[in-house]
Amino acid sequence: QLAAKGFKTGAVNLAQAQDVPDNLSVLVIAGPRVDLLPGEVNRIRRWVEKGGNLLWMIDQGSLRGLQALADDLGLNLLAGTAVDPRASGLKLPAAFALTSGYGEHPITANSTVTSVFPHARQIGASEGSKWHFTPLVEVAQSGWLETSGIDSNVAFDPNRDVRGPIVVAAALERNVGDRRQRVVIAGTGQFLANQYVGMLGNLDLGVN
Repeated sequence: QLAAKGFKTGAVNLAQAQDVPDNLSVLVIAGPRVDLLPGEVNRIRRWVEKGGNLLWMIDQGSLRGLQALADDLGLNLLAGTAVDPRASGLKLPAAFALTSGYGEHPITANSTVTSVFPHARQIGASEGSKWHFTPLVEVAQSGWLETSGIDSNVAFDPNRDVRGPIVVAAALERNVGDRRQRVVIAGTGQFLANQYVGMLGNLDLGVN
């Protein structure tokens, strides 16, 4: 889909490369399956520190060695899964949260179709962050952030869970020298996985 819009894409082996190449427009981290080596993490952090643009899709569970990057970005990543009672109306599991609102940003300017975020985590900004934080996607207007396990009897617990809406994607921006640096964080990579990217507005949102 990106190639159809004129983008050139390719993989970067950060275990071999000395640094993220300077000619990249954006580095994409899409749900790593194994922990990154400290050297790989340092190369990503240097890329961001000097103003490189980043799209990071963060799945549930471990950050795969990238906690230091989350700290650099001033992120507050609460444990838990967005649960949406409306999903049952589309014959979807409760952990498939539906968009309840889009933020004001060029990425979402023309987004009007509901998107689906499977097994999404909350994305927040830490207090005192030096980045400008813009929520892009809110889900589960009538749902919550479930902080325990997801099963067929999942229910809101006011003592542990967080009522919706839940921000599951955000844009971070700051000035680096004479240019504007952009970072986009999504609380799940599954919304762009092959089996889900064609659902409702996921593809358009992902390309934007």
